[in-house]
Amino acid sequence: MVETRPRSRAKVILLGLLLLFFVAMAFLAFSVARLVNTVNDGATSAIEPIGDRVRSLFVPATPVILPNPATVVKQINDLSRLETASYEMEKVVTADSEQDGLLGMLLGESMVFIGYGKVYAGVDFAEMQTADLVVVDPDTVMVHLPPAKIFEDIPVLDNDRSFVADRDTGLLTRADPELETQVRQAAEGAIREAAQSSDILARANTNAQTYMQNFLAGLGFTEIIFTPDTPAPVTPYQQEVPKGYYLLPTATPVAP
Repeated sequence: MVETRPRSRAKVILLGLLLLFFVAMAFLAFSVARLVNTVNDGATSAIEPIGDRVRSLFVPATPVILPNPATVVKQINDLSRLETASYEMEKVVTADSEQDGLLGMLLGESMVFIGYGKVYAGVDFAEMQTADLVVVDPDTVMVHLPPAKIFEDIPVLDNDRSFVADRDTGLLTRADPELETQVRQAAEGAIREAAQSSDILARANTNAQTYMQNFLAGLGFTEIIFTPDTPAPVTPYQQEVPKGYYLLPTATPVAP
């Protein structure tokens, strides 16, 4: 008689070991899968900021376009003449016909004239040239203004306030209109001469600079440098562009 029990027990043990092996492999595969997912999630979160940085390297930068000096000077020329200072004065002028003695009593004439006048000074912006204005950068500009001057074509005497205070004529003569003309011219000349000896030109120049500073500030300049002569040319402005950025192409400006 043949005994088979030990052989069946070995078979059961073998099947048990195989089952344990498959369970262990399944557990191992599950663990590896979870580990891979975790690594992938971490790698993705780490890569995203790098991708953002890479994309930022190609962001376009807006170009800075400097104002055209010729255009700015044309706007200044359109301001024409600007009266920036004045000088007022009252002048007493006396005159006589230089006749003495009896002739003076018969043919002479004397006059006392009170002349009130006002002299104006300023800058003629129409005299500015393109070279008188240099744009250094978006914030800075150098300017050379025309010199201040007295405007000779503006009448000095105020006829409504000027008058003949006293006038005497000889017994045998009439009032000479030419004498009053000469007196008026003398009063006007005296007032102009007094104005030129005053600080009217210095005040006119200072006020013109203040006016121009406000004008250019309205165009966006924050530093206005006034020069006594035509400014020297400066190195063309180069816009600073962050590393990796690029300037958008711009059309070449056409001078007016």
